[in-house]
Amino acid sequence: MIAWFAILVIGCMVAATAVIAIINLTRKEPKPMGTENSPLVFFLSMVGVFSFLAGMAFIFLPAHDHQKAGLALLGIGFPILLGSIFLNAQKAKSERSTWPVVTARCTGRQLEMRAYWSDGGSVDGWLWKVVCEVDYDGSHYVVHPKIHWNDTAQTDRPFHNEELAQRFIAERISPNGECRLRVNPANPLDAELVGI
Repeated sequence: MIAWFAILVIGCMVAATAVIAIINLTRKEPKPMGTENSPLVFFLSMVGVFSFLAGMAFIFLPAHDHQKAGLALLGIGFPILLGSIFLNAQKAKSERSTWPVVTARCTGRQLEMRAYWSDGGSVDGWLWKVVCEVDYDGSHYVVHPKIHWNDTAQTDRPFHNEELAQRFIAERISPNGECRLRVNPANPLDAELVGI
């Protein structure tokens, strides 16, 4: 009974992975901040995921005595999956470093406290919502730049306390609202707040 439940769970994980892969392959616009643009990263992530899932399947089917093969697949798949995540993060950071840095004006900012889940339970985190106006390539844009971007997680990182959040933004936006943004030339609405 446990083996059939394991097969059902692993089958659902394989189906979900296949759906996510198809969505990523058919997506026309890139994800924010230059992530997931590399065919190598996509290939490695698929190899890693399917090796990991196959390894789990072999481990949970002890009647067929493929546990050693399962452990080997887990041992191969998991590092490949982690490697694809870090390679993707590095490629995104490298690509973003070529984006032009332009002067902008911050017209609005709001610091929000949110609860996040961690190993020790719920913890508070602080996130900035910033609105900037920028002229780029002959056009005027109102953008919501990324403030504290994490390439590995592909999201803005929260600050651990309000003081750190305030200090971080004070180093990047002058008292009169002037700031600098790293702007994606392919999509100027995709931007990152950088130092003054």
